[in-house]
Amino acid sequence: MESGEKYGRDLGEQIKSRITSRIHNGVGSGGMGSGGGRYHGLIPGADAGHFFQFWPLILIFAGIVKLADPCRRAWGAMLLVFGLLLQLNQLGYGHFSWGEMWPIVLIAAGGFAMWSALQARKMAEGLGANTGDPLTTLNESAIFGGVQKRVNAKEFRGGQLQSLFGGIEIDLRDADMAENQAVLHANAVFGGIELRVPETWYVAARGQGIFGGYTDSTRYAGPVDPDKPKKTLIVMGTAVFGGVEIRN
Repeated sequence: MESGEKYGRDLGEQIKSRITSRIHNGVGSGGMGSGGGRYHGLIPGADAGHFFQFWPLILIFAGIVKLADPCRRAWGAMLLVFGLLLQLNQLGYGHFSWGEMWPIVLIAAGGFAMWSALQARKMAEGLGANTGDPLTTLNESAIFGGVQKRVNAKEFRGGQLQSLFGGIEIDLRDADMAENQAVLHANAVFGGIELRVPETWYVAARGQGIFGGYTDSTRYAGPVDPDKPKKTLIVMGTAVFGGVEIRN
């Protein structure tokens, strides 16, 4: 334990020393030049080339921000870890380049997608959704291919959509829900998913975009009859190098 703590302190001191040294070298290279005023070359001395070494701090900061959100903690932790590894690489400690890390990125993204699917399944079970009935639920997969489907079920209960190097288009504008809520898990990995829903459905999109996009472009008009309950479609999942779009 003591050796581990000592190594951590030594590493911290080395990083601090290197940062200080590079900043001082940058200032000194321009501040005492032969031409110009006293501060000639101060900014070029600490030029963009030096500050660019700390670009992974953007990932670290974004990860810390997302850790504060319970729904995005897994994504935040992944950003934080990758940011730290890349920062150590930029400072010369270890070799953690993108070329070496992209398989880890895919594995982590796949694990995050599985975690998201489990969360969606738990929520669906909590709402009493019957995920085994093909007449009321969706269970579509597109792997290096495409799926187009129009759903007009009057007791829609949600389901799952999985796109891997493929595309899925689902039209739910003629459907209705069995209950006041339905959960649909939409996961796109190097693929795309497009959902079309009625304007009378309120959409709660809780998807995560990992080098991809999860977009809710719907309009909510509400039911014509004010006595009718609001129908809510909860869309969960992950877009990894892909996209999920929900629209009317």
